[in-house]
Amino acid sequence: MASLPRGALQPGDVSAATEVRAGLLNADVPPPSDATALCIQQTVDDLGPADLWALARDAAVTRDDLAWGAAATLLRGHLEQSDPLDGLAAQTLVDEITERTPCRWGRSHTDAVHATLYRTLADLADTLLEVSESTPTPLNWTVDDNGARASAVIGKAVHGILVQRAENAHPAAQPVWHHPSTPAAHTAWQWRIASGPADRACHSRGPFPSALAARHAAECAITALAAGRCSL
Repeated sequence: MASLPRGALQPGDVSAATEVRAGLLNADVPPPSDATALCIQQTVDDLGPADLWALARDAAVTRDDLAWGAAATLLRGHLEQSDPLDGLAAQTLVDEITERTPCRWGRSHTDAVHATLYRTLADLADTLLEVSESTPTPLNWTVDDNGARASAVIGKAVHGILVQRAENAHPAAQPVWHHPSTPAAHTAWQWRIASGPADRACHSRGPFPSALAARHAAECAITALAAGRCSL
């Protein structure tokens, strides 16, 4: 996802906007956030079942994520009269989503996955919003088992950028569908930028839900650093 202009937006605005658009929250959100939420919604809604499943898998959607989406789907239309049985119905819906192939999903199943992805992608947008000041400059990453490394020269200083598993972070919830290119254990990630002898100046940020999100955020941060909008 492209980086977002910071402007008047605050982290949480995009997530709130997706819930407003889903009819689950009554709140005022800045127009740019609502536009971003609409873009997320349209992107998700345009996908067929197979592509919808692939996006949910790539986004490392967890069972708790699906449970939220299922509950949100069941709550629509009777927010003021919540049925105690809705919780059980939501769990049943989640079971069916995880056990059936996408071609056997019904309307309620796809609606629940839609709602889940609205929120998941909005959370990622909010995370990137915290560090994005402009379109990031892509870095030349070297990837190994311990993470990813890159470097950037700003002025006369060489900055080393490292993306690694977040220190002292609890293992993230297991994704529902295992992605063949990622470890079975879903982990949190962080980025770290250092410069000078023995990493004299250093800054880190995280956790992020995926290595991809952490790398994007690091590129946003190094771009802001090069433009003089922040310092280590």
